[in-house]
Amino acid sequence: MTREDSQTGSEVLRILELLAREAPAHAYEQLVAQACRSGAARHRIDQLTQAKGLALEVNSLFDRRRQREAELAALVDTALDLTEPRRLDATLRLITRRARLLLNTDLACTALADEATGDLTVGVADGAVSARTTGHRIPAAALPGGPPGELPGPFWTADHLSGEPSGHTSALEDLLQAESLHAVLGVPLRAGDRCLGFLYVADRGIRHFTPDEVALMCSLADLSAVAIRTARLLETVQAANTALEEAGTRARAGLSDALRAKDLQDDLVRLVLDGIGMDELLARAAAELGGSLSVWGQGGERLGGHGRTPRPDSAELERVRLNAAATGITCALTGGTLVVPLSVRSEDVGSLLFHPDETAGTGTDPEPSEQVLLSYARTVSLLLVMQRSTEAGGQADDDLLEDLVTWDGPAEGLARRTRRLAARLERPHVVVVARPQTEARDLVESWAAGHARRHRGMKTLQGDRLTLLLPGDDPATCAALVREQLAEATGVLVTAGAAPVTQGADAIRRAHQEAVRCLDALIALGGAGRSAAARDLGFIGMLLADDHDASGFVERALGPLIDHDAERFSNLVETLDGWFSASGSPTRAAELLYVHPNTVSRRLERITQLLGPDWQQPERSLDLQLALRLQRARIFHDPSPDGLRSGESEPPGRDRSVPPGPTGVPRAPVTRASRADASRGTSAPRSPEPLQAGSCP
Repeated sequence: MTREDSQTGSEVLRILELLAREAPAHAYEQLVAQACRSGAARHRIDQLTQAKGLALEVNSLFDRRRQREAELAALVDTALDLTEPRRLDATLRLITRRARLLLNTDLACTALADEATGDLTVGVADGAVSARTTGHRIPAAALPGGPPGELPGPFWTADHLSGEPSGHTSALEDLLQAESLHAVLGVPLRAGDRCLGFLYVADRGIRHFTPDEVALMCSLADLSAVAIRTARLLETVQAANTALEEAGTRARAGLSDALRAKDLQDDLVRLVLDGIGMDELLARAAAELGGSLSVWGQGGERLGGHGRTPRPDSAELERVRLNAAATGITCALTGGTLVVPLSVRSEDVGSLLFHPDETAGTGTDPEPSEQVLLSYARTVSLLLVMQRSTEAGGQADDDLLEDLVTWDGPAEGLARRTRRLAARLERPHVVVVARPQTEARDLVESWAAGHARRHRGMKTLQGDRLTLLLPGDDPATCAALVREQLAEATGVLVTAGAAPVTQGADAIRRAHQEAVRCLDALIALGGAGRSAAARDLGFIGMLLADDHDASGFVERALGPLIDHDAERFSNLVETLDGWFSASGSPTRAAELLYVHPNTVSRRLERITQLLGPDWQQPERSLDLQLALRLQRARIFHDPSPDGLRSGESEPPGRDRSVPPGPTGVPRAPVTRASRADASRGTSAPRSPEPLQAGSCP
């Protein structure tokens, strides 16, 4: 081998070493320059130059492969990102951003086609500087047409602004001019046999897009088309799910309203059977619905209401009311007031007007349930029909009660008149006589009619006195209820007396007379504005009562002491009688009772615990002394032991041999046989105040 061949092989080896080290291009230039400086032959320099060119081509090929690998890796990452479920706008932003990064361009944008017209609209742009880019519309007529049934392909240009626009770029003229773009590449978004739009990338300088870049963009466009279709399908599914959820919510709300309306209807039926009035029903409806209501008759007259309902125009109300009655549905007036038809068995009985409160929108239930409103409307219709049907019967009952309390004819005539009351009077009843201090007779009669209807009673108004026959077994409680409610309705003082009704229609007249005596006694004693029955007036009530119930008076006054003596074999009644006989002196009472003064003091403390701290007050003391006298008279003058009726056996434990004490009251415990028919009161002292115990409808 010659020396020249050895130098050539060494230079080739140097080039291979540079190629292996991926040396830059200037390292090869230095190798050629060194050969020239060493005076190498011309053919050696040419060979070295040719080897340098081949090495640079190999380097360029390696660079392109590395770039291709990086692009494919970025494309794979993009594909992975596109597989995640996203909304359509988020998917478009991801596609546009990745397209710009992959090709390192100044701008990238996505334009989707309208399914109806085929026009393209730029939805998302990355790198745009003009506000006209996003939302730019490209008419379908401006796009170049292709063979029928063939999808469009990619297009690109290196310098659009330097030449005449043609093809697809002419449709982008306005957009390219606004962004000062020279080079543009567009690829279709193809999904199956459909073109969803175009993906554009562009540079503001002259750029020649390589086939690899075009192929990369086509691959990205195909992946993007699948992601766009998936995002659209996901939005469609989500919209369908939302619609189903809304439908389910509406169905649940409708079912809840229906169940609520059913429960409400059951409650309202019970209230109607219990005698609820129109005013109470409308007040309850207004509180539940959140607004004001009014009831109007067929002739346009206002029958009742609750709250301030705007007064409607009569002509409009008549027109809307007739329309609502004909269609059977709720209609609205100009001011927002709802008109609900009222009908029973296809008979028009009027209309219910509901005006929602202006502040109802701030609550949890801003709109009233139509089912609830209709439930109240049906109940109002029922009340109207019941009022019409009971007017005749109610007037007959009122006339009958007036005859009962004022009858002065033969008893046979009264018996005939009251024959239809026999079944009703099997239940306990009371007579209440009230005197309101007002001349508003119509207001009193209206309230009395409603009260009698609610409680299944009867009423009559004679002069300034209102008489009510009501079911109940506690006259004092019934009188207090009538007094309170009538005073609230009229705004004036009301005084009321009451008496129980025994068996028979004639007992109503006697109970009425007793109630009138109680009323007059209250007024005479300065008790105007109060209520009471005979038993509440002490010994005065006993005198006023029709049966002069002495046993009941004794029971109410001394009952706790008598019970204590009977149960514990004590002598509290005797001690009390001795204390009164000794003018309130414990020492003198001890002498009369033959006991130690301390014993009297302890007994008096026990009496105070049983009778209350006010038993020594003058009014109460008088009742107690009268009761003691009556008790003493009953024991010594009743031919039967302890007031036993004829035929009754003497109760066990009664010691007839025990003599009376020094005061005339027996020392031995007194049994309660004599009080078997007396009604028990409370151990607290009685006063003319209305009683709270007992019950009255």
